[in-house]
Amino acid sequence: MKCKVTNTKKETSLKWFKDGLEVTQVAYDPSSGVSMLTVPQVTKKEAGSYRAVVSDGRGEDVSTLDLLDEEYDKLLQHLSKQCALSASPLKIQSTGEGFKLYCSLKYYTSVLKTSWYFKEKRIDQEARTKPGSSMQKVWIEIFNPTENDKGKYMLEMFDGNETHKRFLDLSGQAFADALLEHQRLKQLAIAEKNRAKVTKGLPDVVAIMEGKSLCLTCFVDGEPAPEISWLRNDREIFSQDHFTITKEPKRSSITINNVNMEDSGKYSIFVQNKYGSETVSVTVSVYKHGEKPPANAVEMG
Repeated sequence: MKCKVTNTKKETSLKWFKDGLEVTQVAYDPSSGVSMLTVPQVTKKEAGSYRAVVSDGRGEDVSTLDLLDEEYDKLLQHLSKQCALSASPLKIQSTGEGFKLYCSLKYYTSVLKTSWYFKEKRIDQEARTKPGSSMQKVWIEIFNPTENDKGKYMLEMFDGNETHKRFLDLSGQAFADALLEHQRLKQLAIAEKNRAKVTKGLPDVVAIMEGKSLCLTCFVDGEPAPEISWLRNDREIFSQDHFTITKEPKRSSITINNVNMEDSGKYSIFVQNKYGSETVSVTVSVYKHGEKPPANAVEMG
């Protein structure tokens, strides 16, 4: 909705109202004199009486637009039709969960009624299918696809007066390629979910006064349970009098006993299993009695 203002002066006031309440989300271009009220998502809540009020020291001028009852229904039907006409052909996107059939639109409104069909039979929402929409897309997800999902799909869009259709023949090489990509993405998702990882790590820099003991602890995850190694300056550390290492299925710690200046450096935890690995590092800065710890370090001990 827009309103054009002419012969404006600096003291001119322009306000928009809906059903008597002021609307603040408006734009005004002084060079053209056009003020515009944009409705990002049109639903039946937007029905009502709109007013643009221009006022200055000489008085005021009012422009009104009533979007009610039949007039508003006509607007919704016209908008729905334009949405449907802008719809692209059906496309397919493989995911780790299955297939996603979708149609892109310049704009989608929920007033446009959509239905999905497979082999001319309507698809009702079930455990393996899930329809959805956004402002520029309508889709249906098919989970855990099999050979039985091969065939012709149709999206039916009813604008309140006419029915618009889009089709996709998911068979032959198109189905084989989509299924292969789904299987690849599924394996990647499994690997990412189960790979060895550090779920709660370490600060970037820690500081500790010489003579104290420093304990660094990390929480880890992965299936199967990851192998764990601790390193100092990229060389593996083994338990001894100066270092104490504990390893549990979900966490591991290293304690540096009676730290000295030579213990400064980079310490890392390395976790790995058959699905992947991860390394998390911390810089340990040891300082002498009477000195101040580095400003960017977390003080320990």
